[in-house]
Amino acid sequence: MNQSFDQSHTGNSVHYEIAITAEEARVGTRKTLSRQGTRLEVNIPAGVLTGSTVKLSNALQVTDGRPGDILVKIKVGERKKVSAEVAGVIEISDGNFEQEVSKSSVPVVVDFWAPWCGPCRMIAPVTEKLAKEYQGQLKFCKLNVDDNPQMASKYQVMSIPMLLFFKDGKVVDTVVGAVPEQALIPKIEGLL
Repeated sequence: MNQSFDQSHTGNSVHYEIAITAEEARVGTRKTLSRQGTRLEVNIPAGVLTGSTVKLSNALQVTDGRPGDILVKIKVGERKKVSAEVAGVIEISDGNFEQEVSKSSVPVVVDFWAPWCGPCRMIAPVTEKLAKEYQGQLKFCKLNVDDNPQMASKYQVMSIPMLLFFKDGKVVDTVVGAVPEQALIPKIEGLL
């Protein structure tokens, strides 16, 4: 899915922001939100306006193992303009890989992953944290290799998680496996 997420915490709830197009707002859409390696479906009703909130009741029980809701604030507009500015990991696909990664005006880190992959779930919180810390300087994306075999094949992804670091649409660095945050920071700084 092509969307942007911004995350903040308030009490027993977590707040995200999803950017959708005007057309998606008009007809309604379904988006996938990824948190702690768990994917949640967000049903966005037709006619939604910027600033509207969709509540995922007790979703934190599923993602974090604790009570609480996920509140998703909707931002209607062009995703292309929002995606590099909003903190969070953007789910991408074979279909929008070129637009989100190859044509990005900022460096991009792409996490090739799959829902069944334990190490992928381990590195997800690290990339979510770094996406927030480096907001506006680079973009973090994730691509499910099971659903998007074309790009996984193109970049010869044999083991996951695999992080590819892109600058000006070209791969400049690679990390395979669930590595600690400290191992990623020098590679990220090298992109900037």
